[in-house]
Amino acid sequence: MKRWSILDGVWARHALTLTVMALPRIVPLRPVLARVVPRGREWVYEPKLDGFRGMLYVEKGRGRFYSKTRNSMARFRDLAEALARGMAGRDAILDGEIVVMGEGGPDFAALMGNRGRPAYAAFDLLWLDGRDLRDVPFWRRKRMLRKLAAGSAISYVEHTDDPRLFDAALTMDLEGIIAKRRSDPYAPETEWVKIKNRDYSQNEGRSELFGRWPS
Repeated sequence: MKRWSILDGVWARHALTLTVMALPRIVPLRPVLARVVPRGREWVYEPKLDGFRGMLYVEKGRGRFYSKTRNSMARFRDLAEALARGMAGRDAILDGEIVVMGEGGPDFAALMGNRGRPAYAAFDLLWLDGRDLRDVPFWRRKRMLRKLAAGSAISYVEHTDDPRLFDAALTMDLEGIIAKRRSDPYAPETEWVKIKNRDYSQNEGRSELFGRWPS
């Protein structure tokens, strides 16, 4: 299992025709933007990785990514298939981010420009072997995700109960953090909070990247 923990600054570590998947199509939760880090015992915090949001669907040894708008992400089919092969025949739906890692962290320009090797950093587990986990508290889903990711090529996004994670994100020039309540389900009424680094260096020239993204 690859693991990436922002607190210590360590990135821890052929196109195939897919059958129609019977897994439910889940609408991804969209974080809301805030200027202030929410605090309290109910909150935990994760690094906001700069990449493409991707819902990984794995069924019968086959994998496919869907975007936050629920479109198929054919560009990353090989990655999805490789991850699926490493899950020992388990069926699952994961939520996470597709990234390309540079020396200092996620390199969004490399991801947009189709340079470097993409990886998948998962931060939630919504379905496992026929069981719908969306009503399970967040902290329990993360525990199950960590176990699932162990020994696979899926990277596990660590979380912490320390709000100073945001200060670490600023120091390391990362995009920001996401705050989540530890007891929340994965449901439309659940609110994830996004706090962004306003001085994030990769913001510069970002709009031009989309215009140069290869089709």
